[in-house]
Amino acid sequence: MYIGCNWSKALEILIERDAVKVDYIKAGAYGTFNEQFARMRSLRPILLHGLGNFECTGMNNIEIVDFELANKLIRDCSSPHYGLHFTLKNSEIYPGITEENIYEKMCENIQIFKNNLPVPLLLENIPDTPEDRVVYDYYPYFKPEQINRLIADNNVSFLIDITHAKISALYHGFDVYDYIAQLPLDRIVEIHVNGYGYDKDGFPADTHESMKDEDYKLLEWVLNHSNPDIVSLEYVGTISEDDETIICLLQKQLNQLQSICNPTR
Repeated sequence: MYIGCNWSKALEILIERDAVKVDYIKAGAYGTFNEQFARMRSLRPILLHGLGNFECTGMNNIEIVDFELANKLIRDCSSPHYGLHFTLKNSEIYPGITEENIYEKMCENIQIFKNNLPVPLLLENIPDTPEDRVVYDYYPYFKPEQINRLIADNNVSFLIDITHAKISALYHGFDVYDYIAQLPLDRIVEIHVNGYGYDKDGFPADTHESMKDEDYKLLEWVLNHSNPDIVSLEYVGTISEDDETIICLLQKQLNQLQSICNPTR
């Protein structure tokens, strides 16, 4: 199984030291991507994740997506697939819209992405929490029946973000394992992992902290019920951690993921 990890200075240092085994660097084509591209690509293939336009299944402005550029980036990165988020924005919900209207719009966009990309399309679950609804303007689209229907009807694969699933379940009072068991585990191609925390009001939040024992345990359970190609760690450190702490924690997590995903490697 391949291991991916978000690009960071800490990851660059660890790869230079040959201290971790990483197969892919995960990065989105925004921010300092262009400046960092040559360095990233010299080290590993890149899992391209996002073009900087809040691409998602429910977007109303899909015409802004430059598929010619996306295809060039995918080829240059040697990205094996492309991930798209299951969501839309609350601010784009118009009066009278129904869940079926939303579903139809998502299907339309999924097919546009699917038909204009040179690699398989993966759909990623988004968390549903007060912070995600307010700060990130996400419309709640987290129910297993919604996700299963879109995946099956559009014949695409699943990118499960375990932390997104976990905090959605915790916020709604569901058992985490029962909730995840209802998702299309047989369609998983990639898994995202990291640790979670809490927002200022005490609600579970995707704070991208380092993984804890419970996170590794949940990952192992998902792996026992699926057959993914890649597990990607989404950790680049937190504000309260200094550089050496981040390097140490990143190395520890990547080595632990290797021992779980590739015990004989």
